[in-house]
Amino acid sequence: GNPFPFTEREQEYYKERNLTHPKRCKPCRDARRANFGGSRGPGGERQRFDISCDQCGKADTVPFKPSSGRPVLCGECFSASRASQQGT
Repeated sequence: GNPFPFTEREQEYYKERNLTHPKRCKPCRDARRANFGGSRGPGGERQRFDISCDQCGKADTVPFKPSSGRPVLCGECFSASRASQQGT
């Protein structure tokens, strides 16, 4: 991809959460995330549901209907949670 600004604050955020540095700028990541699975064939686009992350409080969308009583995480917290569970 094309070079994009990766601020010191963003670098600290990624380092604190032990995340790999992004290969795409934020708008491209968001567009890619929104279009993920866009060429799925007969099902069309997957419905997304608005959520408020139970971990950080950030507003986000998820590709499933959240279950009552179960925690739901934004994409960043979910990725960080999975990475820590896998020990990477």
